[in-house]
Amino acid sequence: MASKKPQSPAMQFLLESLKKDPEAAYADLKAKADGKKLQLFPIMFGRAQAMLGIVKSAKRGTGKFAKARAAKAAQAPSAAPAPRGRQVDPNSKSGKIRALVASGMSVADIVKKLGCRPALVYNVKSRMGSGTKKRGPGRPPKATAMAALSMDGFAGILIAVQNAERDRVRMRAALEKIQAVLRNAFA
Repeated sequence: MASKKPQSPAMQFLLESLKKDPEAAYADLKAKADGKKLQLFPIMFGRAQAMLGIVKSAKRGTGKFAKARAAKAAQAPSAAPAPRGRQVDPNSKSGKIRALVASGMSVADIVKKLGCRPALVYNVKSRMGSGTKKRGPGRPPKATAMAALSMDGFAGILIAVQNAERDRVRMRAALEKIQAVLRNAFA
């Protein structure tokens, strides 16, 4: 059986004091604790009262929040969780811009209709995203040639060795060029 953690001297002081006088006020106990060079906090006072049964306290996980969560789960057990992040308001200006962009209206027409600036329309349009187009060139994937190949049997091993040899020859040529440039610079 696991032993309980030893209590701090301040908590022991609170428990002893509250056992003697359950009606003691926090301010009185705080003054006595300061005289003994102990540091007390209101949360410690409440915890000590709960430990002694002076005040009622619920077990962890049975409070208002847990009850609300259980009620919500009981209402819609099969529903998918709501999407994270801020939800789009269709009545806001950006929501109206999204609807008009989706309908295929031009930026100039949207600006005239809603009375907003073109920059806002372009900003909302760029944040809509189609999911297929990237916003920039980005960094190319690492080792695309090797990832595309499957190492099935002898043919795969042969292709991998050929690619490694090709890379070695290319690196060797680059190194020789660098040596030639350095030789010319120091000559």
